[in-house]
Order: sequence, then C-alpha cells, then structure tokens
Amino acid sequence: MTLTSLHFNGRKHYYLLINDDLKLPNLILAQTSQTRRFEEQGSSLFWHHPSSSSLCKLVPDKYPRWSLRWFCRDLLSKRLIGHIDAFREYRSNRLIRQAGLNVVPCKAAGLALNPLNPLASFLAVQYLQDHQSGDAYFRQADETGRLALLRQMAKDIFQLARQGYYHRDLHLGNLMQAPSGAIVWIDTHVRRLPLLQSQRRQALIASLEPGKLFGQGYRDYLLAQLERLVIVHRAALKNAP
Repeated sequence: MTLTSLHFNGRKHYYLLINDDLKLPNLILAQTSQTRRFEEQGSSLFWHHPSSSSLCKLVPDKYPRWSLRWFCRDLLSKRLIGHIDAFREYRSNRLIRQAGLNVVPCKAAGLALNPLNPLASFLAVQYLQDHQSGDAYFRQADETGRLALLRQMAKDIFQLARQGYYHRDLHLGNLMQAPSGAIVWIDTHVRRLPLLQSQRRQALIASLEPGKLFGQGYRDYLLAQLERLVIVHRAALKNAP
C-alpha cells in the first residue's frame, strides 16, 4: 500500500493506493479537452497526469452527505467494507485481460484517506491519446465500418462469456479503437454469468440494450453475431476428435 497525494482543483488530497504501479509520492493532475469529453459521457471525473501518461478517474459519492443512504452506501459499504469502484474495475480489468481481450493497462487503484472526501474512488490507467472512442467512431463511420465494429464486439463478448463473465454496462463509450482498428476496453466492470445455460443466455441478451447500442437494429445485429459464434463453437466441439 502507498500513501499518495493528488493535486487537483487547487487542493491536495490524500489517497491510499492498494494497487500501485506508479510508485509516486504525489501526482499533479490537469484537465484536457479529452478528459472533459470523458466527463460528458458519464458521472465520473477525469484528470490527466502528464509525466506518467495516466488518465485518472475519480468517482463521486452517489448520495448527499449525511443522508442515510450516504452513510450506508457511500461511507460504510464503499469506504469501510471496500466496495470501491476503483477496486472493482481493477479486478475486472485483470479478468478481461486474462480472457485474452485487449484492455487499457491499469496503473493504480485506491481510496481517499479522508472519509468525508466526496471523491472516494481513484483509478489510474494508461492515457490512450492516439485512440478513438468507440462511440465517436460509430457516429462518424459508414454502415460497413459500424457493422465491422459490432462484429469485433461480438467476438470479445463471446470470448469473455466463455470465461464465465459479461459486461454489466455494455456500450460503445466503454471501448476505444486503436489506430490498428483493434478494440481496447477501457471501462471494465464485469459480472459473473449464472451457472445455468438458459440463465447465462438471458443475462447476455439482457446486457445488449438498444439505447446503448444506437438502436434496436444494431442491437439485433450484435445479438445475431453472438448467436452465430455460439453455433460455430458448438459445431467445432461436436466435430472435435
């Protein structure tokens, strides 16, 4: 464990890093046009640490301070029991990497030392400056490019499912496209699939929400690609010696 000070918004904040590859006593964080775009896509706050080329994500408390829900969920469950978003994402990142998918390298994960700091969760990952958001790519791509990206997504979803997991927040903003065209997963919260085969299928189908995949048509195309991969996999198993 490492005690590190983060400098942002003109103040110094202390964080206890449980997982720490940076090994730095302090980090001076800055905002860029890209970090501001990230903040527009979700509820987390983002900063850039230039010297380590890190993108730093801080998750604010969900409930108003001193409310009962804040005390039970944000203070007790997250800070004292350890259900911090950064730790969950760090573990999910490792699981996705072990499944053979491309994932942004995680550099550090920790929590605020001050229990009243509303930004309890801290995560630092590699800053992918030359990559493009999957959401941005999909908006400007032609139909051929869009369907090609969905086919890549289907392969990754299927590969992760074979390891017993699925993305619990599957949308195009949670991945980046490398200059080579490869997918890199950046927001890596995953959940274990149910044991029963029928329930596993339903969980995967439920994770494909039209509102997060640019409409019902693209959602149905992604589902069809997943079902095709399942059929091919079963046929390969059946014909294996």
